[in-house]
Amino acid sequence: EQTMEDHILIRGITNGNETSFATLYSKYVDVLFSYGVGLGYEREIIKDAIQDVFLKLLNHKFAGSEISNLKFYLFRSLKNRLIDLHKNRIINDELDNCEFDFSIKVSVLDDIIEAENKKILEQRINKLLDSLTSRQREAIVLRYVHELGYDEIASLLDMTPKASRKLISRAMDRMRNQELLLFLILFCKF
Repeated sequence: EQTMEDHILIRGITNGNETSFATLYSKYVDVLFSYGVGLGYEREIIKDAIQDVFLKLLNHKFAGSEISNLKFYLFRSLKNRLIDLHKNRIINDELDNCEFDFSIKVSVLDDIIEAENKKILEQRINKLLDSLTSRQREAIVLRYVHELGYDEIASLLDMTPKASRKLISRAMDRMRNQELLLFLILFCKF
């Protein structure tokens, strides 16, 4: 669902307002870069792809109603552009058979917890995320870090909304089981 701020920015960009474009770029460039890194692409390719996405947005004369969720639109555009750039680099490979290793390191916790607890919590979360498959990690990050809906996640991962719900549910179950196992190992004497 689109925020009022994003709706205003889109309207400003549609009307050629450079300040709206600069504000939009500043708001989303870091989160898009983080998503590209999580997909496993090289930093320079990600930077190029982000520039391409924003140039397309700037040069594309669209009706504001064409984009119902700006964040989702940017994520989808970036992923598609990265795939296109990847295709160009491996012309003879079949892209459908390529599996990208989605990874993430927890760094968004800087403002949430105190420094002495941060490292312990990061290690626990990273251990839980490492217990997931690549697609499960990507789905969890899209849902809980980037707050995308199941329909949007399904579209990004090329699956049905029902399958995206199931994927996230299984990932959450796997992390709960991993956390329980960790608890048993640390606190129970066998």
